[in-house]
Amino acid sequence: MGAYVVLGGTGAVGSALTERLIGSGNHVTISARDSEKARPLQERTGCDVCQATADDSASIAEAVGFAREKHGRLDGAANCIGSILLKPAHLTTDDQWHETLMTNLSSSFFLSRAAAKAMRESGGSIVLVSSVAARYGMANHEAIAAAKAGVEGLTVSLAATYANRGIRVNAVAPGLVKSEMTRSLWESAPIAQASEKMHPLGRLGEPAEVAALMAWLLEPASGWLTGQVIGIDGGLGSIASRR
Repeated sequence: MGAYVVLGGTGAVGSALTERLIGSGNHVTISARDSEKARPLQERTGCDVCQATADDSASIAEAVGFAREKHGRLDGAANCIGSILLKPAHLTTDDQWHETLMTNLSSSFFLSRAAAKAMRESGGSIVLVSSVAARYGMANHEAIAAAKAGVEGLTVSLAATYANRGIRVNAVAPGLVKSEMTRSLWESAPIAQASEKMHPLGRLGEPAEVAALMAWLLEPASGWLTGQVIGIDGGLGSIASRR
């Protein structure tokens, strides 16, 4: 039985990850911008809830500290906070650029910094979320691609820094996953069909599939794996589609 922190626990992947970890007998503390939104998940799973936002490093550190204090240890942390901005560079405002970096990259750094401090004596696992867009060039993804590429650089540097402490750091890089955040894309028939054709396996991802990989990376079963960015993208980032 382990103790874990999941940032963005009310999102599609975050809630699926929380349910999976708790279903395996673990304790989970989730963060949410709106604690009321987290209530249904809390009632369903028994998870603890802390209020935290991507742009507030102190609130993220408090969530990590709460989990460690309550359970006497911290075994892992995952960042499921994220956003998606699909705009070409010339239409992206300064505010949109900074918000995209803060939501996706800075939140990953804040969580990793707090978790590394909490786990520096006992070891553990940190799992971050990149995107297929970080390595596979797609039009109108400039801001999010840059932010997620930063997450990948952060992942490998953290892994090198903390390996001697027994802290493993890995990332997952999904393709298009069905969630509230991407609803406007997959509910549009033309966009959904085009996206399905891009993915060699011919369909979009499900939150539970990403959560399953993240749970495995968090738990001891993946204990000899660190510094990796694992694509979970229907083959989009590595093989050509024949569709």
